[in-house]
Amino acid sequence: MKCLIQFKFLLEVYRLHGVIEMLQVAWSGLINKGGNRLILLALKKPRKIERALQLSKDHDFHFATVEELSAFKGLAEYDIEEFSVDWLRRGIARCLLQMDGDKLTGYAWVWNSKLAYIIDGVYINLPAQAIYNFKALTLPEYRGCGYQGLRHLKLLELLKAEGVDQLFGYVHHLNTRSLHGVKKSGYEKVGELNIRHRRGLVQSKLTLKPSFWSGVE
Repeated sequence: MKCLIQFKFLLEVYRLHGVIEMLQVAWSGLINKGGNRLILLALKKPRKIERALQLSKDHDFHFATVEELSAFKGLAEYDIEEFSVDWLRRGIARCLLQMDGDKLTGYAWVWNSKLAYIIDGVYINLPAQAIYNFKALTLPEYRGCGYQGLRHLKLLELLKAEGVDQLFGYVHHLNTRSLHGVKKSGYEKVGELNIRHRRGLVQSKLTLKPSFWSGVE
């Protein structure tokens, strides 16, 4: 069963991105078998997607209030739980909303702390000019318009006054769909985190790009 799932996954990569990427993914999965390889990414210069700008000219972009977010809690299409509302209430995170009139088309979350949570037991200290963009959603009927990239642009515009000029995030190395999506928005690789479990021990290796991480302790 596991082999069948892996085969279907490779076929999907081939369908979306071609034979070369399929082979690269297969090789990457083989050499990182039993490990968790995460690609660390940063966005400083979002790519302006003219179609998205045109289609959203009447949309409103703003950070959600607790009351607004609570109104969407529990609705399956939005994937907003009580703990997410609590993040906002306690100032742990903020959620950028993209509103088409009274309709929420999608959102993007940022973590307020400079200590970015990656997975249990792993945190990364970010540069002062960066903020962790860790979750996003676009409703199915609004997908294909470039709205996720547009929300990245709006986030940086709204956060500029706070000295933030870069978004940080990460993607699993086999999540080709997300990797292509973030690269399309303008994200660039700034590091890599490899985690392996061997003989009851956890081993990790963190590689960082100095141009982004300079000055971080």
